[in-house]
Formats: sequence, structure tokens, C-alpha cells
Amino acid sequence: MKPNERLFSTVFPRLDSKLPESFDPKQNLPSLGEWKHLKQHIPGESEQTNTVRDRMPMFPLAKENVPTLLPRPGVPRVGPKMPFSRVVQILKSKTVPELIYESEPHRLYFLGSFCCAVMFTIYGCVLLEYSWFNANKKWDENEEELALPFRRRQFGIDLATYGALGAVALFAAYHFATFPTRLIRRMWYLPGPIEHIKFTSYPLIPGKATPVYTVPLQNIARRDKARVWTGKGFYGTADKSMFFFVLKEATTNKNWVVDRKGFFWSDGRIFDLLFGKETLAEAEAGIPYDEQIGIIHREVKKKKKELREKHGVFYQFKLGAKEAQKDLKSATSYAKILAANKKPKALPKDKE
Repeated sequence: MKPNERLFSTVFPRLDSKLPESFDPKQNLPSLGEWKHLKQHIPGESEQTNTVRDRMPMFPLAKENVPTLLPRPGVPRVGPKMPFSRVVQILKSKTVPELIYESEPHRLYFLGSFCCAVMFTIYGCVLLEYSWFNANKKWDENEEELALPFRRRQFGIDLATYGALGAVALFAAYHFATFPTRLIRRMWYLPGPIEHIKFTSYPLIPGKATPVYTVPLQNIARRDKARVWTGKGFYGTADKSMFFFVLKEATTNKNWVVDRKGFFWSDGRIFDLLFGKETLAEAEAGIPYDEQIGIIHREVKKKKKELREKHGVFYQFKLGAKEAQKDLKSATSYAKILAANKKPKALPKDKE
């Protein structure tokens, strides 16, 4: 800058200038400690660990219901200037794996599964112990004075009576204990000629490596009636009646649990499109299953009202009588055709 220009800028300052007096881009950046803390709340940035501490809930338990994940930067949102078709096109045009879901911490799931597993284990052990005690008691008493073959048969029946209930309780305890291994933590969309879905879950034993699964998109789907999109919540996935939905593999029949309280790419309609096997128009409309049933009921009610106004209160009997008349005419004409076919044909005149 020339001396005259510097003098001009100091004597005559720029009017209505919106530029900051001092601009330092590094001054507003978060520090290393702040960035490490911020990464814990950005989907896909934090490191997934499998320690025992990760599975222990915080008290009071209401803290576990507080959302901790921020929206992922760069993910498009459906709006006036961003139609749903454009959002789908952006996802389909990806050339690298794209994170489409991350769950909030599953500590409450671990707590509930642990409590249920312990409870059913105790029930199962008590029932098995009682079945053995009861069968031996009846064997020793032998009040009916049965012969040895009949005593053995009765011993097996007495043992199986409560033993079966104990086995059912232990079976339920096993499923509750392994339930966290069916929870999906993160999910990626893998583009390509054959689309795939990659997701992570929890190991059964803490400290083990995080299990990773890759499934073709066509082999995993949600249930027909369990729509992901509800229109409630930040991502449109909140539901008061059910706080998770299930994805099922077609080849292995495995069920995977997806918590509705988490990060979803764009919103829940993307999941209805991918896993609900819906068309673009159906997914964009986002009509819940209950609302679809309501629309059908309203249409039926409207049709009944029109028929009542046209044919009166007893329109059902009137329309039924008309249908009966049509059926009677059809049956009469059919009977005449059969009778005409049964008449003997006359011989030609030259052969009489």
C-alpha cells in the first residue's frame, strides 16, 4: 500500500463497513480439548468402545433420555428448496459409504435386558429345582402304590411338568441376555451395482471387538406395518407407542433392533424407501399405516352416507334385493339354455 493510500484510509474511514475490525480465523476455532468433546456428539466421529462402563446407566435414569447427538454436517434436509426426490438422488449418487444412522447410547436397553435375564434365570432354576424335588418326593411316597414301570413313567411326568416351565424361563433368559447383540449402533449405505447395508452391533462379552455385518439391501427390510416415518420429532421418527422398529434379514431370519431415538440421514422417509421397499411417491407422502386405515374407513363411511341419502335407511336390503333379482334372472336364463339343449333334434325331412 502506498503512503498516500494509507493516509487516505486513516483520514477518511470506510462508511457502513460490515467487515470486522480484526479478523483472525484461528481465534474462533475450538481447542483440541473442545474438539474431542464435540466429536462425541457428532454422528460417525466418536470411537465406539465396548467397555463395561459403556453399558452402565447414569442415575437418575432420566438423563439417559436426553439426546446427545447433533445433526451430521453436510446431510441434506427436505425443505421448500430441497424436494425429497433430490435428497434421494444425493444419497444414490454417493460413491463412498455414507453413514445413515447412529443410535444414542443403549444403556437403558442393557439395564432392562440384564434385569429380565436375571429374573428369568432365577425363575428357571427355581422351577427346575422344584420339579426335581417334587418328582423325588412322589417317588418315595408312592401313595398310589404303582408298580415299578408305572412309577418310572409317573416320575418322568412329574419331572417334566415343572421342568418344562423352567426350561421356558431359561430360554427367555437367554434371549434377554443376548438381546443387546441385536441392537444396531451405526449403519452405512454402500452404493454400487448391488446396494448393501453395513452396520455394527454389540459383542456379547464386554471388551471384545465390535461385530460388523454387511447385508445386501434387498435382503433386509422392515415389517409392512411398522413405518419408520411418523412425522414427529426432529427426524420424524418419534413414536410414543413403540420406541424402536425391527429390520429382518430374509436369508437368516435374524431380527435387528433400531432405536427411534438417534441420528437419521435426512429423515425417516429415507428408511421407508430403503427398507420398506416403497416407491418414491409413497415414501415422500409418508402416510403412517394407521392413517392409511383411517383414510379407508373415512372413504367407506362417505360411501355409506351417499347410499343412505340415495336409497334410504334400508339401502342394504334394497341393494341386496336388486342383486338377488339379478342372480335370479341369470339363473333363469341359464336354466332355459340347459332345457333347450336337452330337446331331441328333429330328423331331416328327406329321411323321414
